[in-house]
Amino acid sequence: MAGATYPSNIRTLTVKDGVLPKIGHLLNYDSTSGSGTVDLTAATDICVYVALDESSRDANQDLVTSGATITAAPVGGPMFVRINAGESLVCGQLLHVGANGEATKTAGSNKVLGHYLGDATTSVAATLYPVNTKQTN
Repeated sequence: MAGATYPSNIRTLTVKDGVLPKIGHLLNYDSTSGSGTVDLTAATDICVYVALDESSRDANQDLVTSGATITAAPVGGPMFVRINAGESLVCGQLLHVGANGEATKTAGSNKVLGHYLGDATTSVAATLYPVNTKQTN
């Protein structure tokens, strides 16, 4: 359809005070404040968004710690995410939502995030890895 506009799935979200997410971090809605802000996931949380950049900065380029925003996309398709350091990964590896906003192989009571899409490797801190994320848990 010529001239049609389509809504974007990309969102600008307000971050819970004191939280400093970076690109690839897993995000959920902050259940403690009830203010509609996002927070890094904990081990048993459902991942709702993946951060596409880092939280906002002020005029001096310092990270904002109160009222910060972040650009994020909802889960449900291929995304680049952070995975706990030291995890041995193979293509198709089932990953779960982990603590500190990172994915993990640990199942336990952790919610499913999706499947790893890359070559066999051992994960490194602060590195982004391709994961086919799920919309529901």
